[in-house]
Amino acid sequence: MEESQLKDLFQRAEDLLQQDVGDAKPVVAAWGLMNAGKSYLLNMLTDHIQEECFRTCDLRETAELKRFETSNYIFLDTPGLDANEDDDSVAHQGAAQADIVLFVHQPQGELEKSEIDFLRQLKASFGEYAEKNIILILSKIDSEDSAKINVIEKRMLEQCQEILNFQPRCFQISGTRFHNGMKQNQDGLVRASHIQELKTHIDALNIDTRAVKVARQHQALDTLIAEISLAEKAFQERKMSIEEMLAGSFAPFNKALASLSVSLNKTAYEYNTL
Repeated sequence: MEESQLKDLFQRAEDLLQQDVGDAKPVVAAWGLMNAGKSYLLNMLTDHIQEECFRTCDLRETAELKRFETSNYIFLDTPGLDANEDDDSVAHQGAAQADIVLFVHQPQGELEKSEIDFLRQLKASFGEYAEKNIILILSKIDSEDSAKINVIEKRMLEQCQEILNFQPRCFQISGTRFHNGMKQNQDGLVRASHIQELKTHIDALNIDTRAVKVARQHQALDTLIAEISLAEKAFQERKMSIEEMLAGSFAPFNKALASLSVSLNKTAYEYNTL
């Protein structure tokens, strides 16, 4: 652990202590692997049907946090997790600001190991609010038949029970049905997309933003204090190792110097007794 890294940990702790935890609109962040459908989901939730607010793309697109504020919420788009270290860092910053996290998973199968690891970290950061404020989104459900989608959802919830010790609320979302329903004015398709159901659920959470932010701040500080403690220990161990190495390097010199001193003293004694 370099001294600069230790200073960075202290700076992060100071930044956390200075965070504004006052009453504000709840922040809803979409989080998940690259191309999971996060931006598409937020466009639907913010009623951006004709013109995208959160740009969607098959390539790596969201490299920074993107925000859109409505009358009731602040929606936050994050970079795809597990793309690269910088994107992961920005994505984690986004999740740290969130009062509600929509964890988006596309239905290629069960949760991947990296997703499980991210969910485990997310649960730790939310503490007592994790079960209520983490929502699973099974996106792009039109890509598979409904029976397979139901099997995937069942397995995802089993995995969450195993790793989180609870099963988050899960929504199967169809962007195709929502867009077609809105454009063709077909309420049945809009309902079948489950977007309105998700909106209703988010509203019903009635988030106490101050309580959530304070709890998450304390949780983050506890984690940082533990990291600082480990960093200080590693720094001290390295310092001792360097001191021992230097002592070992100077041992032959010190031995030779001591021998020379004895020899000089002996010579001086013999000279003085002449």
